[in-house]
Amino acid sequence: MKSFREEDRIANLKKYEVLDTPADGTFDRFTRLAAELLEMPIAIISLVDSDRIWFKSKHGLDVQQIERTPGLCASAILSDDFYLVEDAKKDVRTLANPLVAGEFGLRFYAAVPLATREGYNLGTFCIIDKKPRRLSARKKKVLQDLADLVMFQMELRLEARTAIRDKHQLMHITAHDLKNPLSILPMMAEIIQKNKNNPEAIDKMAEQLKDAGKRMTKTITDLLDSALQDEENIHLRLKSLDLGKLVEGVVATNLHLAKNKKQKIDLQIEETRNIFGDFQRLTEVVDNLINNAIKYSPYGKSIVVTVKEKTNMAVISVEDQGPGLTEDDKKNLFREYTSLSAEPTGGEDSTGIGLSIVKKLVNAHKGKVYALSNGAGTGAKFVVELPLSQENPHV
Repeated sequence: MKSFREEDRIANLKKYEVLDTPADGTFDRFTRLAAELLEMPIAIISLVDSDRIWFKSKHGLDVQQIERTPGLCASAILSDDFYLVEDAKKDVRTLANPLVAGEFGLRFYAAVPLATREGYNLGTFCIIDKKPRRLSARKKKVLQDLADLVMFQMELRLEARTAIRDKHQLMHITAHDLKNPLSILPMMAEIIQKNKNNPEAIDKMAEQLKDAGKRMTKTITDLLDSALQDEENIHLRLKSLDLGKLVEGVVATNLHLAKNKKQKIDLQIEETRNIFGDFQRLTEVVDNLINNAIKYSPYGKSIVVTVKEKTNMAVISVEDQGPGLTEDDKKNLFREYTSLSAEPTGGEDSTGIGLSIVKKLVNAHKGKVYALSNGAGTGAKFVVELPLSQENPHV
């Protein structure tokens, strides 16, 4: 008998997004073939939900679903094997079943569980008759093959949907990563125009323009390199980094965004040992946090960015005087496509994926990220902790 947690099985069933979908010609052909090849009046592709048995396809039957309690399919999914009842009125497993004893008069039932690659039985491919029957080994094999084809079709559709979602997510992530440096370019160009007679200021702006351009180029290059990689398989180019200098550089590229909202960024760097990290990925992390602080802080407020050491960890914190975080915000903070209760204060856009990117990148560095806030209206503090470079944690 199959052993599994029912809540996990239901979660897997939901993942396939088949329940309550419209009639489908592909699945209807399978049930029609089963009825014809096996000479049965009824053939069903059933899915066992928490409180019902829903029929994705049925041949020779009019109902769309039945309660789970009297359903034979609910019993069949508990087994890994072919489930066969040749005469339900003589089989101890089915004597009291309402479908057998009641008006429907079921006498023959054979089913193959629809098993996922992980081993969860989602439902069955079953055949039914109202008279006792025997099933030859050849016909059992036919029903098994048809059940395998049904699961193959469901797996293909799941993979197709996942691929489409991954593609859309990749586009959103890339747009998000490109947006910050792109938004800085017009401001820098305007500053250069206003400082035509100040070569030192122009040189400084030119360096920051080059940095923004390099970041965009790197983002696009990484997109091309990782287009076929699993999104969870983040490739890091690790080397020893001075985290203080990295954060200082990111703050410099965001000063103009803050100045545009009359905000001040207070950078406080304590002496720390180097860390092993990916310069570009950690730049993305810090840039996301600082950009969010600017985006959600009111005009004229201060943002405090600190870099320090604590118990063999390098700690980066970005603290703002913005709207703070509600309890719901804290629960959903690092989930993809989640909008917070607060709105950007300068009409900026928010895709809802920046913090999910931060979490993935920090996790890839064997670190952790979390947020502190006393509630709405109290500001927020985002903290990133990364292992110091006593040794390379990834070796």
